[in-house]
Amino acid sequence: MDGEQHPTADGPLPEVVDWILATVVALVGLLSVVAGSALVFLVDRDGLAAGIEDGTVTVTVATTELTDAEALEVADAVVSWTGAGLLLVGIGTVLVAVGYLVARRRAHRRSKTGEPTGSYGTYAVLGAVVTVVLSFVPFSPALGGGVAGYLERGESDRTVSVGALAGFLPAAPVLAVLVFVLGGLIAGLLTIGQIGEAIVVGTTLLLTALLVATLAAALGALGGYAGGRFAERRATTSRPQRAPDDG
Repeated sequence: MDGEQHPTADGPLPEVVDWILATVVALVGLLSVVAGSALVFLVDRDGLAAGIEDGTVTVTVATTELTDAEALEVADAVVSWTGAGLLLVGIGTVLVAVGYLVARRRAHRRSKTGEPTGSYGTYAVLGAVVTVVLSFVPFSPALGGGVAGYLERGESDRTVSVGALAGFLPAAPVLAVLVFVLGGLIAGLLTIGQIGEAIVVGTTLLLTALLVATLAAALGALGGYAGGRFAERRATTSRPQRAPDDG
């Protein structure tokens, strides 16, 4: 942190919250590792070939009809790259959860000695978890950002940024996996000589992923602003009024 004091919630969140958040993030990472391992170790080229032959696996690229041999090349590349991406992103997510927990434990130890500490990162992660849990609700990044902004407090100038971070964090691992999917798709299309399709599909998918991530961050920022304003108004209305001076 930058060392500057920012008014936030009434007190630091309990350590149990850090453990819960780290556990949730680690579980998401482990699920990604399991999915990646399944693709890497259980799905092989022969199985894909059999699936394409009997129609279980279909590969369609825009309006281009692929032969079974071409479909196999593309499917094999996509599966290989996606499996590797899920593995790497999952392992990275678990490491982030461990690093987060270590950093928060150090912050709690510093707070016990009277050193100033902040919970900006914790609020962002908490908001991100809320976004994921409420992902079935439209515009859930705004809700997660609102929680983060409320905890950061309206007096702080970081409610918008913490909300944006809360909205973007859930999209970050998805974006990373999509990069691997895109890499596999482009590699497969280049293998069969579909250079034009590779450029068009790759550009479209990349722009779509970036748009989704940007929208999630923007909704989170909007929620963070609203949450901060609500916290500020709530603090103002609950503040005791001073009695007027007689003289």
